[in-house]
Amino acid sequence: MGACSQLHLHLLPFTDNNPLLFPRHYYKSTNKNTLHFQFSKKTYLSGRKLFLKHQFGGFWRVRMAAMEAETAERFLEEPTTKPGSLGKAVVVGAGPAGCLITLYLLRRGFHVRVFERRSMMDEAKLKGDPRSYPILLTRRGIRAIEAVGLEVPSSLLKNQVGNCAHLLSGKKVKLDYYSGPGIQSCVASRNALVAFLQQSLLQRVSENLVLYFGWEVSTIDDKKGTAKFCRSQKYSSEAETNEQDNLDEIEVEFDLLIGADGVSSKVRSEILRLDQANASQSDNHKSHITLDYIDNPRMYKSFYVRPSLAKESPFIVDHDRVQAWRSLNMMLINVADGSFWGGTLNEELVNASSPPDVIRIFRDKAPEVLDLLLRENPNFAEEFCRQSKMRGGGAVMLSQFHFKNIVLIGDAAHGMFPTYGTGCNAALEDCSILDKILQELTPSDGRQNIPYHLVSAEFTKRRIEDAHAIVEMNTNFILFPRNTLAIIQSAFLRALHKWFPKIFRPTAHQLLWTETRFSEIRAKKYKEDLFFYSILIILGFIVTFSIVILLKKLTSVKSL
Repeated sequence: MGACSQLHLHLLPFTDNNPLLFPRHYYKSTNKNTLHFQFSKKTYLSGRKLFLKHQFGGFWRVRMAAMEAETAERFLEEPTTKPGSLGKAVVVGAGPAGCLITLYLLRRGFHVRVFERRSMMDEAKLKGDPRSYPILLTRRGIRAIEAVGLEVPSSLLKNQVGNCAHLLSGKKVKLDYYSGPGIQSCVASRNALVAFLQQSLLQRVSENLVLYFGWEVSTIDDKKGTAKFCRSQKYSSEAETNEQDNLDEIEVEFDLLIGADGVSSKVRSEILRLDQANASQSDNHKSHITLDYIDNPRMYKSFYVRPSLAKESPFIVDHDRVQAWRSLNMMLINVADGSFWGGTLNEELVNASSPPDVIRIFRDKAPEVLDLLLRENPNFAEEFCRQSKMRGGGAVMLSQFHFKNIVLIGDAAHGMFPTYGTGCNAALEDCSILDKILQELTPSDGRQNIPYHLVSAEFTKRRIEDAHAIVEMNTNFILFPRNTLAIIQSAFLRALHKWFPKIFRPTAHQLLWTETRFSEIRAKKYKEDLFFYSILIILGFIVTFSIVILLKKLTSVKSL
């Protein structure tokens, strides 16, 4: 971009209460309300407020964070190809992974259609939606978002330093997350993150992006390269569509189709169907793609405490920790807006059929939480009984993530039980990996078509081992201590790393907060288990040998 970099800021009305309305970065903008800055590579834009007159009157306020020009140049560089020239991409799902991969595709120069079966996320849905649970974003996921030129607003993130377990005795046991240079650990509301990413999409150049809310995939034709979508009966009444309002079915062409439609993926079902149909026409009649699915048997219910009341509660002392009550299998998390989100997996509590039962269980196991919830809502027990039980997804283990030019990412490819935000962070990382593959396989001269089938196959090749590793570790709770011996092992290994950091590296559990490959984390966990249990066996032999010697001495003394 030469000696000077150009930063385009799309101006939106800024309100302190709406963190979703803030300046956006653009490669190109056709909007008249666009401000262009030019600055040298060594110049910083210091934090300041600018007041600009709107073309129709009134004023716009822009907040500009300190940003080095070289960083801006890396994020805001022009696409290497003309927008829309690389081909037609279809993305199914507008959750975190679906929105992020769309941003990557637009930057590469694709024309993208995004289909989402739910209605668009708006401010009304940011509260009270059971899906608005908090997720833990680590450096793995945050880096994938930053790589596309976005920065999650600080108003959406809440730093977390560890856990705080509340015991029945009233005592607290605190465990810190792994920390160090470049390590990040933040809680974000899932709905707020989705709303932020969807708003980022809405501000892209419209001729290269079409969004469909309230539509779901019905069939995919791999030979024609087309996909049919029908209106989602559950959400279509709430959704707003860009076009084809009078149709109940849409058929679109694609060069590359990406399924980011979650653990119950319909794109995955279509891939399995197409693979079986293809196998039936071949000589060996054997499918190439296999699926192992483990349904999560655990159901949960959630509750909410408003910010003003949360600030007055005794739990605000540990606001930067995930607070847990093991006796109720319950957690309480303070999110960025100051409110508390809570959830419980306790079967007795989740299945309680009457308000007195809910009161009794809370009173026995977590009376201080009950007092807070009754202050929030005097009818809490009645509403908790009426609340629908939610299922925490399932574990998906696929033998490959693609079929021809169709590829799965996120939970559609490797769904897992929700633990420490590993599912969301892995899904966001998928996007950066797929983008890197597209960069490598895009012909430099621009005259040849991208080998999309090789792109999808390469994604499986690079991601399959790591995906299987994290799904296995989550499903079997390999990294997450659930019994006394596992807790002792975790504490012992952490202590060794703290005392002798040059000899004992971070534990496998601590590496989740880094960008270490999941397969390497699993391998390290196996080595840790071998080391720890070898020590136990050696100690067992020593103790046994000592007891035998002591008994022999006692026997000889008695004989005398």
